[in-house]
Amino acid sequence: MKLRRDILLFGAVAISAAAGGWWFLSNRPDAAVNAFKRDHRAQQDASAPRLPPAEAFRATVCAAGPCVVVEAGGLTFIFGAGQGAAEGIERLGLMHANIDALLLPDLALKTVEGLPAVAGALAGRREPLKVYGPAGMLSVVDGVNLIVSATPQARLAAGVEGEDQGAYGRLVFDSGVVSVRGFGGVERGMGRVYRIDFEGRSLILSGCLALPADIIAAAREVKEPGAVVLAGSERLLGSLSSCIDLPVVVQALSQAKISASVLLPADPPDTHPLAAAAWREMLSASEPSAPRIGLPGAVIDMSGEKAIVRESRQK
Repeated sequence: MKLRRDILLFGAVAISAAAGGWWFLSNRPDAAVNAFKRDHRAQQDASAPRLPPAEAFRATVCAAGPCVVVEAGGLTFIFGAGQGAAEGIERLGLMHANIDALLLPDLALKTVEGLPAVAGALAGRREPLKVYGPAGMLSVVDGVNLIVSATPQARLAAGVEGEDQGAYGRLVFDSGVVSVRGFGGVERGMGRVYRIDFEGRSLILSGCLALPADIIAAAREVKEPGAVVLAGSERLLGSLSSCIDLPVVVQALSQAKISASVLLPADPPDTHPLAAAAWREMLSASEPSAPRIGLPGAVIDMSGEKAIVRESRQK
């Protein structure tokens, strides 16, 4: 019995000492400051941009306006630069100084109005961000550079493209591992479709002014490609839209045998709440393989054998 009392007494002393030590450490004059610093550092680490893994192949919707970030083979591409693009990319932790290129599907105002903000967010790069796009893009790049001229090292540059290979498109970018091809957009006012290829998998990016024939051409001789497409709706707008109409997009994706796709509505559901239900209703009336609506944060992951669409990005 005496031994047990000694053990209990020792345990009580140890617990009291531990509690006292915790109280002392928690109530030191600088304890609150250190705790704040630790929390702040943890928040910074959680929100810090991370370079994509070498094996990743995914596209993330980054804003309600045209904006998609594609990560492939350790490279990063921005597709479209609509309103809120820079803020959306930063919020998702995808903005970093090593962005490899910016791909413009067309030169409509809603597609390029976020370019100055993107250029400003990348100020300090050693080299200007390369921009690729349809005919007439050079004047847009020059205009943006004039707007951001007061910001040091915030510059864009027109990328040098390869030769047009006819049915196989124009080679826009080639790292030796990841390649980007452009289809269409050779005349002013026309949209361009892009195809990004990485390790036998392909992702098609189609803008608001794309031609259905270019979507189909981009998927030629490609096995189960994924796609991110923009579309309008004459049914919703009640008048003719400059955007390719939803039924036409769905038909083109079906002919191109797209395995999984994400739709970016020209009338963003997050800015028009009633439009979300209308878009889903129209898509549900289409065939089962119709695209899913891509709100900011939605991801189409091409890293596996088949493309997978997720509702939100997981870091």
